[in-house]
Order: sequence, then structure tokens, then C-alpha cells
Amino acid sequence: MSSGEKTRINVDIYGMQYTIAGYSSSIHMRRVAEHVDDQMKKIGKVFPKLDIPRVAVLAAVNITDGLLKLKDDMESKREGIQHVMVEEHQTLAEEHTVLKKDYQAIQVKLTEADVREQSYKHQLEKLQEEYTKLQNEYNEWIQLATLDQPES
Repeated sequence: MSSGEKTRINVDIYGMQYTIAGYSSSIHMRRVAEHVDDQMKKIGKVFPKLDIPRVAVLAAVNITDGLLKLKDDMESKREGIQHVMVEEHQTLAEEHTVLKKDYQAIQVKLTEADVREQSYKHQLEKLQEEYTKLQNEYNEWIQLATLDQPES
């Protein structure tokens, strides 16, 4: 059913027939009528001498009381959820701050490690050059020493 179509149904409320119309489903409208009928029957049992208009008013008062209690309960729960969400947001913001500081500290350490690595690579190159130079000198000394030895 489209939302633009009006639904009409016949219902029995407190022994009287009514035709009700609305844009809700017929199932929903029957549930509403049954709820009103139940409330009126409960009041009629407790106060059997009341006329129908007074029973209807008391039923309306009881139904409205239940509705307002549900609204208050829902609002209280909404506020509770909102409070939890605010607390959770604060906790997450604090954790984010800690993690951000940790990340920055790690970045600093990484930069320092990169600088040390470059320094070590430079030192290694110098040591390798020095080693090659010394090895060449050693080889030259060995050659000279073998040339200077008399043949036997």
C-alpha cells in the first residue's frame, strides 16, 4: 500500500462498532483499536457503573500515561547512551593523543636511526678504503721483500 492511500476498517471498541481511517496499515490500526478496547474493558471491570464517555476518558488518561512514561524512559535511555558516547569519545580522544605522541617519538627514533645508519655507512666506506689502501701497501712490501731477497 502506498503512503498516500487512506485505509478504512471497522473495529469493535467496548461493544460498539466504529469505522476508523488512517494512513497506517490495517494491522496497525486493528492493534490500536484492540489496545483501546482492552483499556476500556479493564476500567469497566473496576468501575462497572461508569458511563461510556467516562470510561473512554479514563482509558485515554491511562494510555497517555503509558505513552508519556515510555517517552520519559526513552529520553532517559537516550541521555544515558549520549553520556556513554561522550565518555567513550573522551577516552578515544585521550588514547589518540597518547598514540600520536608515541608515533611522533617513534618517528624521531627512526630519523635518529637513519642518521646513525648513514654515519655507519660512511665510516664503513672509509674503513674499507683504508683497508684496501693498507692491503695494497702490504702487497707492495711483500713484493719488495721478495725482490730484495737473494736467490739461494
